[in-house]
Amino acid sequence: MDLKDIQSELIYRLQCDLNYFDGRLPRDYAIAWRAYFAALLEWGVISVSVHYALGSLLPEIEDDPVEMIMLGREEADAGDKAAGS
Repeated sequence: MDLKDIQSELIYRLQCDLNYFDGRLPRDYAIAWRAYFAALLEWGVISVSVHYALGSLLPEIEDDPVEMIMLGREEADAGDKAAGS
């Protein structure tokens, strides 16, 4: 399966979930999708550009735990401290 096929399959699966929830993906599901895409990126199954394209289909997540795991707590904590949290 090439990168285009993988991207198409992932978009199809995500679209099925979005359709199921009438286009409003619950927070927990959005986090699960983000984590799934992050793992595929980390293991080289998808490219950065595919990861970005798939992520753009998901709703924004405030305090996204996937982002904290990927970037590391120290970097995330530094951002929180700079913002005054």
